[in-house]
Amino acid sequence: MLNIIKRNFSTSFTIFIFAGVIITLAFISPSFFDFYNILSVLGQATFVAIPAVGLSMIMISGNFNLSFVGVIGVSAVTVGVLMSRGVPLFIALLVGLAICLAVDLSNAFLIIKMKIHPWLCTLATMLAMLGLETAISGGYFISARSSLFMDLRFGSFLGFPFAVWILALVFLVFYYVMHKRPLGFHIYAVGTNPEAARKAGIKVDLVKFIPWIFMAILSWVTSFMYLIQLSGYPPEAANISLLTVILAVFFGMAISTKNVINVPGTVLGAVFVALMGNGLSLAGVSSYWIKLVEGVILIAVIMSNSLGSDELVQL
Repeated sequence: MLNIIKRNFSTSFTIFIFAGVIITLAFISPSFFDFYNILSVLGQATFVAIPAVGLSMIMISGNFNLSFVGVIGVSAVTVGVLMSRGVPLFIALLVGLAICLAVDLSNAFLIIKMKIHPWLCTLATMLAMLGLETAISGGYFISARSSLFMDLRFGSFLGFPFAVWILALVFLVFYYVMHKRPLGFHIYAVGTNPEAARKAGIKVDLVKFIPWIFMAILSWVTSFMYLIQLSGYPPEAANISLLTVILAVFFGMAISTKNVINVPGTVLGAVFVALMGNGLSLAGVSSYWIKLVEGVILIAVIMSNSLGSDELVQL
């Protein structure tokens, strides 16, 4: 009974934060709920939601990842540089995907097989990738222009920008994988109790590797979204979003009645973060204060998670 009360408090508290922030922003920013502003927010949310879905799956499996911000950057700047040197777009994108897969599979091997702590391993990888990104780009904006990027950036289907459709596709695919297929149940089982999962006949190490492959693919998709939406890649753009990605995952966990990380909650958390940033910007709030607000809300959400469960996700 006590655990049920705790979980209900956690969920209610987080929903209260969500509703309070949205109502306040709508009050101080009259154009906040404008249809085209909402579409813009959903487009901005892709930069957070897509890597957050990947991070959520890794956390569900019992691991953690910080390196995706560097992986996204290296993939994006590599594609941009290759395009500037005349390499066909398809080949450049394949190289970007290969980089994402190579780095995340290396992370998986070091963490799962070599037993290196995921925080230490992925922190080191993040620093290495951020350094490599700077070495490739020289610390400058890397331009990436193509007719495909322009069509995807400014085009729409049924009145919705392609960025929104890409986000919807990512959500549907990974919701189906994680919540409707045996693989998703196996990932949850491995993350909850690997020994019990092994006794049940689940190949624990193999199942733990799979979320890293998903993370690599989603990091590549995110780098692609940067190139589409910004016609290039600003220095350490993904690194700036690290906090918001983590906030989205924990927000999704907090609104779950079972107090577990899940794909729908993660995407909703990313949209919430994007709405909050957009609303504060419309109200004239400095970006520095926006980060402060995000940090405070992250602390509040983590506190509500700790009150809603006797055990947080083991990172």
